[in-house]
Amino acid sequence: MFPLQTKTFPSTASELTTLMNQSLGRIFSTTAEPVRIESEAYPSLRSVHIALDGAAIRPEASRPAMPVGEAAPALHVQDLTIAGSRLSIGPAIVDLALSARDVRFDQNRDAAQEIVLVLKSAAEGHVEIAAAKAELEQAIATVATVEAAKQGVTIEDVSLSLQERGARSLSGEVRVKARKLFFSTVIRIAAELNLDQDLKATISGLKCGGEGAIGSLACGILSPHLQKLEGRSFSLLALPLGEIRLREVRLSASDKITVQAEFGT
Repeated sequence: MFPLQTKTFPSTASELTTLMNQSLGRIFSTTAEPVRIESEAYPSLRSVHIALDGAAIRPEASRPAMPVGEAAPALHVQDLTIAGSRLSIGPAIVDLALSARDVRFDQNRDAAQEIVLVLKSAAEGHVEIAAAKAELEQAIATVATVEAAKQGVTIEDVSLSLQERGARSLSGEVRVKARKLFFSTVIRIAAELNLDQDLKATISGLKCGGEGAIGSLACGILSPHLQKLEGRSFSLLALPLGEIRLREVRLSASDKITVQAEFGT
């Protein structure tokens, strides 16, 4: 879904490219303009390629508002690809790959009556999102270090273990070694993650266990924060897929967490 922030539909592929680059620029910080379009007989396009390698989601970026108008056909794209290696989503780094064939976009309107491109259908498509376990450990360590410093605690080591529980579920345990003054302890935080058909992840079963009196005290401090996360859901997709519905969603965990799904008629 691409809010174009214009009331007039672009009349050329070049104009469309400019507007899509501006739309993505409101969400991602990039080193180069990410959109490349090959036109056939506009609005029929040979290909649309979006390169987000090394991009980062802007901290102030908000998810696009859902369109409220009546949809109308807009574009036909033979091949659509979105590729982003080492894409920064907050403290986490992920790899994103999406490819689709025979894609159709509708144009709709938002509350300001500006055009929003919505992915309507695709003959076939595949999406994959992957994050290395080492990168996740680093992201957890970054957040834990900042929060622990507020309590005068130093984080010395963070390790993450993962286990698959089904096609779309896994359990994990974060082991944190922490020190305050001359005392050190190990804290273990366990949780489960479940994924639905729309790539919305839900965290549950959060538990904290600590070694010794210091560990118990630390878990007492952490428990209110963990309770706020219990049942919290978040989307793994930075770019909404419009009216596309996913199928065969799979979640696997080894040296990296990988989410894969198919879509299309």
